[in-house]
Amino acid sequence: MLETKNGITFATFDILNKTGTVTAAVSARTGGISRPPFDSLNMSFSSGDVPEHIRENRKRCLEALGIDPVRIISCNQVHGIHIEAVGKDDCGRGALNRQEAIADCDGLMTHEVGVPLTMNFADCTPLLFYDPVRRVIALSHGGWRGAARNIGAVTLKNMHDAYGTKPADVLAAIGPTIHDCCFEVGGDVLQAFSTVLPEAEVRRLSRDKENGKYYFDLPGANKALLLQTGILPEHLEDAGICTGCREELFYSYRKASWRKEKTGRHMAVMELKEYA
Repeated sequence: MLETKNGITFATFDILNKTGTVTAAVSARTGGISRPPFDSLNMSFSSGDVPEHIRENRKRCLEALGIDPVRIISCNQVHGIHIEAVGKDDCGRGALNRQEAIADCDGLMTHEVGVPLTMNFADCTPLLFYDPVRRVIALSHGGWRGAARNIGAVTLKNMHDAYGTKPADVLAAIGPTIHDCCFEVGGDVLQAFSTVLPEAEVRRLSRDKENGKYYFDLPGANKALLLQTGILPEHLEDAGICTGCREELFYSYRKASWRKEKTGRHMAVMELKEYA
């Protein structure tokens, strides 16, 4: 669902919000100060935008969620599957500049209260995880390269190995991402997914387009992969928002690239709260 706080719009998730013990949201692109083509709430230092604008955007966005913007933990994402366990000592890494962000990392997890995890997106899929039994959160970057290497399952395995998390206990959410109406791929993408999903499932998730291209259901692939791990269907929520179709509200790298433009990034954020 979409919510607006202090003039900032977010995608939020009932399955996570109703617990009352975790903050989880994905920022939209409105309410900031960045100028075109980054307009307006660009949240990423890697986009080429003015750093001062990004710092102000992050301040507005995170304060609307009740999160201290100088304490967030950010990564330099590389479309890989490395997941980093973080804690209070890591707070502030990448909050104010790109140079201090965690290098070569596409997932974060913690069991500590007051440790805000963040990832940036512009068509790739935000994957959010909460284990309410062991009080663990995780956030990972489910773009097609990471998803084809099963980053969701890798995240859950890391949560299990570090904290004892069981997939059946996990509440998971899929954030705004590009959908099959806008996500055109080549046969190499289908081949990559055939290594982690049954061929029949890959066929179900794709449909033919002219010139040897296909439309592919990226959130559907992430959902299928998460269900394979043992996450229960009733514990999985999909925002159902296509970043390509809703470019006025979320950033779309593909749509901008077709216009030969740069674009910004929205941010997914999660933080464990103290018990009320």
